[in-house]
Amino acid sequence: MLRAHAEQTDRPAGWLGTLNDDGIGAALRALHADVAHRWTLQELAGISRMSRSAFAASFKKQVGTAPLEYLIQWRMSLARDALRRNTRSISELASATGYESESAFSTAFRRVTGSSPKQFRDTAHHAVSSGPDQEILVGSGAVR
Repeated sequence: MLRAHAEQTDRPAGWLGTLNDDGIGAALRALHADVAHRWTLQELAGISRMSRSAFAASFKKQVGTAPLEYLIQWRMSLARDALRRNTRSISELASATGYESESAFSTAFRRVTGSSPKQFRDTAHHAVSSGPDQEILVGSGAVR
């Protein structure tokens, strides 16, 4: 749906427009298609047919963040969603988001969100059982 919308406008701006880009968009599509892959800047630049420095500068200009930081944020966004839904164990989630161990995943998750995956899941579960209108702050993000 997003790609169809982006194709309908003359020149979509920001992240949405970048998805259709043959360079940076190709790298974004690859990241989203295989979030568990151990991506390197060199590999992403190759997908975009750019040098590493040109790719990094162009990615940051178009997306607003560095490529590997974007990847971490995307992985953590997926992880937060899965933890809210309680659809996977933390170990399964670590593997699905590209971390070699539950410990490495937990460390990255805590750095990004300010809480451990278990704390985040427990707080999200508590928020759901407390009622739909209650909002609880967890780390750097609110959970409904």
